Amino acid sequence: MIYQALKLPTDMFPVMFAIPRMVGGLAQWEEMLLDREQRIARPRQVYLGESRRAYVEMSERDGRVMAGSAASG
Repeated sequence: MIYQALKLPTDMFPVMFAIPRMVGGLAQWEEMLLDREQRIARPRQVYLGESRRAYVEMSERDGRVMAGSAASG
């Protein structure tokens, strides 16, 4: 509504949303580089599970959620 009130063309809306996000991302990146003690980035995630598992057809699955999955919450 604000962009319409400013009479900006609708083609410019995505750009207007992207500009502040880009500034915020650059500020976060600069802080990561300059402040070694307090990193604000997410820690690195390393998958430690099985590298290969057999595929089970949908019709053959019993509907149980495997232990450790996000859905078992």
